[in-house]
Amino acid sequence: MNDPIESGRQSIRQGCEFDRPFIFTNLVATVIACAGLIGDSSATIIGAMLIATLMGPIMGIGLALVDFDNRLLRRSLVTLVGGALMVLATGALLGYVAPDAAPTGEMLARTAPRVLDLIVALASGAAGAYAVSSPRLSAAIVGVSIAVALVPPLADAGILVSRGQWDLAQGAFMLAFVNVVAIQVGASITLWACGYRGVRRERTTVAAVLRREVLSLTLMLALLAALAVHGVRLLSEQRYETGVRQALQAAVAQRPDARLNEVSFTTQDGRATVTAVVRSPVHFTRAEVGAIGERLPHAPDGSAPQLRLRHVEVDVEAEGS
Repeated sequence: MNDPIESGRQSIRQGCEFDRPFIFTNLVATVIACAGLIGDSSATIIGAMLIATLMGPIMGIGLALVDFDNRLLRRSLVTLVGGALMVLATGALLGYVAPDAAPTGEMLARTAPRVLDLIVALASGAAGAYAVSSPRLSAAIVGVSIAVALVPPLADAGILVSRGQWDLAQGAFMLAFVNVVAIQVGASITLWACGYRGVRRERTTVAAVLRREVLSLTLMLALLAALAVHGVRLLSEQRYETGVRQALQAAVAQRPDARLNEVSFTTQDGRATVTAVVRSPVHFTRAEVGAIGERLPHAPDGSAPQLRLRHVEVDVEAEGS
């Protein structure tokens, strides 16, 4: 009977090869992912997730660290970097030839990594490693591929780079990087627990493995802290914007036939600025706008926002006319 650990080891090593199947599947997955991102189709993006094989070299890195296999580590890193650059370049090319338009919802959804994304990637790395080590759970790899996909955020970064939207591209690339680090850590822990400890097992103690994982663990903790700070700031901004909209809605509701049409938030000269578009048959006076502005909640930095109200005049017909 075949040794399940050795079978799993061979399966992971095969997934680390930068060969024709690896190149073909990831190129096709990138094309499909770009179509889904530009066309704002989540179903199309899921199809790309099922085809992509970029997770293979990450599993290889996890195995190499707990197996103390430096040769496999180098090969996995080369395959991962080569595959990621290939996806980025393909995404940039397709983004360049595609019609220029505002980022879709699917594109924007992959530009703001959260703590939840790191947790999901960590769990998915563990699930993927356990599925590899257990033949009965091989089908679970499909679910893991959908849960944490690397091709869509990398393709998204390529598209955004081709359009010069560097800030959004940075967010998409950061999401992919978070997934890579967390998947590798989750995979390494699970593989070690399942008995993947190299030929000379007496040397692969917990302390030895932790020394091999110190860079990955440090990166993951740093990412966790950064994402947590970003999440708190984002939550504060959302509460502020919600409070502003509610205050404006309450003020506009006191005027007959007036309606709040649009609210936007910007920063001008270091000060938070709120621009509200109101449709009303009667103009708001400067004093009224100032009074409404004073009732707005303070911005996350503690400063009072400046209110700018744009009036769109509408006609009102008498009843029964």
